[in-house]
Amino acid sequence: MNAFKGLLWKDFKTSKVWFYGWIGIIFLIYIIGMVIGNFVNEPIIVQIFIIMIGVFHFAFLPGIVLSMLRLEGKTQLWLHSPYSGFILLLPKLIIAIIYSTASLLLVDLLGVITLAVFPEDSLFSYWPIKEGILFNLGVTVVGLYFSGWTIFLWTFYHSLSKFPSIKNIRWIFVAGFIIVYQSVVAFLMSIKWVEKYLFNAFTVEVSSGVFLSIGSNEANAGFEPEMIQLPLLPFVFEGMIMIIVFIMSCWLLDRKVEV
Repeated sequence: MNAFKGLLWKDFKTSKVWFYGWIGIIFLIYIIGMVIGNFVNEPIIVQIFIIMIGVFHFAFLPGIVLSMLRLEGKTQLWLHSPYSGFILLLPKLIIAIIYSTASLLLVDLLGVITLAVFPEDSLFSYWPIKEGILFNLGVTVVGLYFSGWTIFLWTFYHSLSKFPSIKNIRWIFVAGFIIVYQSVVAFLMSIKWVEKYLFNAFTVEVSSGVFLSIGSNEANAGFEPEMIQLPLLPFVFEGMIMIIVFIMSCWLLDRKVEV
């Protein structure tokens, strides 16, 4: 446990500069939105910039994971570490999730401040608490999905360095793996009974989407009242794939990946 805490603290210290830089970018984009909104006398633009910042978080979580992996690779310490790949990789995911959550909460706070300052000029006619929670959860889940693939492709790429004959063309094998995986998934989805079972067996009702209307005198946004059936099994399938991919990443790292 002490070793795990030590790795968490190490990953925090080595990645905090990236996080502080990202926070600075958030404030910079927010200020740019405020300046443009004031210049054209449209406070709604500020909220659009806030939503844009939130969307950027799809890439932030895997991006911070990749930055930690690259930094770790430069030290070559993993070649001599007594810890398992799981113990080495998990702290990075935890730190990245903490950073992403803190960053999203900051964006939420900026959104609340903007709604409080410009209550009459809002995309929403109400406080979008539910929408904000669902958006944060969705961004985090998608970010974790891409983070899992980022970790696997990184470890797979560097594990190929053990073979000198292909070391300089490792990217071809990584690209080939991606193509083969996508082809297998596409083939499975083309099978009628697989598609029917995945998309019709277990479903929940959700809104059909988000609406956004902007007119000369008003603007409004929210969830569409029309409900559709959202299949759950595809998410379960992708979750299982992520677990398998992470286990494979740990296994590759346990074989002393040279980076």
